[in-house]
Amino acid sequence: MNTRAAPTIGIMPWLPFTDRAGRVSLFKLLVFTACCAPAVWMAYRWGAGLLSPKPVTDILRETGDWALRFLVVTLAVSPLRHATRWNRIYVVRRMLGLTALSYTLAHLGFWFGHEGFRWMHLLYEVFFRTYLLIGVVATAIMVVLGVTSNDASIRRLGAARWNGLQWWIYPAALASLVHYFMLIRLEATQAALMAGFCTLFAGFRFLRKMKGEFGALHLFALAVLAGFATAGIEIGYYAFATGAQASRLIDAHWDFTYQVRPAWWVLAAGLALAFAWIVRDAFSKYGARSHHQRVMVREGGPTTTGKQADPA
Repeated sequence: MNTRAAPTIGIMPWLPFTDRAGRVSLFKLLVFTACCAPAVWMAYRWGAGLLSPKPVTDILRETGDWALRFLVVTLAVSPLRHATRWNRIYVVRRMLGLTALSYTLAHLGFWFGHEGFRWMHLLYEVFFRTYLLIGVVATAIMVVLGVTSNDASIRRLGAARWNGLQWWIYPAALASLVHYFMLIRLEATQAALMAGFCTLFAGFRFLRKMKGEFGALHLFALAVLAGFATAGIEIGYYAFATGAQASRLIDAHWDFTYQVRPAWWVLAAGLALAFAWIVRDAFSKYGARSHHQRVMVREGGPTTTGKQADPA
């Protein structure tokens, strides 16, 4: 008689918060809730009349902001996975990428609405306004990445070609940042912060590709370089946009009275990755040493202290 229990039948496995067997994953459910929260909050504020007299303009701006934020969070998954060896975080990377695409398409849709769905006018604007053309290019790249973000595409393209295609998320992020910088009006804090994080995460990928194996010292150096790059981006923007003296802009980075500049947040994120790497290595070595000692004791061999284990 077969005494094995029947397999558990879960709910629909294609739902974003379930695993392949259809079981609800608490981790994926929490991430999915976080992905939906900005859209729900925007809808609530619109319905409650809490936006400006031009709600389409407000939502147009906010969907663009959230698209860029989720794109940056998607880029952060791989560094976090390798720095902490928390492999489980990888299961939400596709969800985060598709969330970034969803907010991007919503941003595009609200732009259509903002322009009154005048299609010839929209085409004219795209081809004769550089920042719009760059934004459309970024959107097109993200659409291609989103359409191929499935198991069937991996099988059809092969792992190597599919991974090469996914690399285009970095050009998409760069185009999105350029589009964002060309839109802002004298307030570059968020843009510089997003650019700094993209620099940090792209630098991590570069280290993996060029060095293969690297350590915490490389990550410390990357954190410092990314922090300097972020400061340079912000200073360069304000110097170009306002004509302010670079020396005054540099001094502002050391004034923490009102605000911590983006460069310091990027530096802190990079240092956190480096410290996570150190802790990960320490626990790995401790676990390996403890396992070796247990094996030696069971087999009656010498332990790491050099003493002979007593026979059982």
